[in-house]
Amino acid sequence: MMAGDAPLIRLNNGIEVTGETKCYFDPRRIKADAINCISHAHSDHLPKSFESNKAIASTVTLRCASERVKRTIEPDRSDRVEMHDAGHIIGSQMFLLKDSQKVLYTGDLCPQDRMGMIGARPVKTDTLLIEATYGRPRYVFPHRDEIAKVMRDWVEDNLAQGHPVALMTYALGKSQVLARFFSDLEPYLHGSVWSNTKIVEECCGDPYSCRCYDAEKMDGPLLMICPMERRASDFRSYWQKRGMRFAVVTGWVMDGWWKRSYGVDEGFPLSDHADFPELIEFVRGCSPSRVYTTHGFSEELAVSIQDKLGIEAIPLKRKQRSLVDF
Repeated sequence: MMAGDAPLIRLNNGIEVTGETKCYFDPRRIKADAINCISHAHSDHLPKSFESNKAIASTVTLRCASERVKRTIEPDRSDRVEMHDAGHIIGSQMFLLKDSQKVLYTGDLCPQDRMGMIGARPVKTDTLLIEATYGRPRYVFPHRDEIAKVMRDWVEDNLAQGHPVALMTYALGKSQVLARFFSDLEPYLHGSVWSNTKIVEECCGDPYSCRCYDAEKMDGPLLMICPMERRASDFRSYWQKRGMRFAVVTGWVMDGWWKRSYGVDEGFPLSDHADFPELIEFVRGCSPSRVYTTHGFSEELAVSIQDKLGIEAIPLKRKQRSLVDF
């Protein structure tokens, strides 16, 4: 234990918290002798090896994670861990560890309600572990409702001109948000977007108004939602010959390289992460005495938290053994 009974926190097997309880947040290896928590089912947060098949996570996360790692992960529970909505994707959770001090791990989070998703809400804690994906001050997104309106106008304008339209985004999370938002157009879902949406439907019992991709049966102006990895392939060539317009939907549209990198007609900066001001306000709302930043621009965010809020903030780095290594 560290001075003042604060738990030891380090980046190693995911984020390790050692106090009265041993806990791993988004571990690369599920350990049999500790609490293991999986925030959501994006691949960069999933375990790769297993001493145990149990983890604390939402039902949707467990189902999607099991599909992705090709192994059944069973639900676990602990009286020391509370789950709170993270607002990142369907099923994403934050975890409040009630140890000698309270420790809140956000995983990826989005505090803004948008297009049917409920955002994360601050939770009072002693120590906060927060993501820093968009942890630089220049990342300030337009309001997501405004982005949604512009995106719908672009889609409907192209359809009215006779062009099929493809929205490229992440197969799990934003795709389901878009499918719900454009349900009146009964979008076609390609490949992994379709399979992930079917899992979400089964878990949540709330069906989507959408159709499965089948190129031979698709003709005329239509809307398709497809994963990002379809951006350079025979698939693209096939639909470009049919006049399809492509748009990418990601927060990285805020950077100037997006059009060249993705090779698309349009881009919409709709993100399922918090932008910089949202990160700062979330930290303020949690009122921690110490913050650890991780994933992304962790050093820049830590400096900003200290400067703007006067709260000790430390970027997590691998192979740190104690606070003197920060």
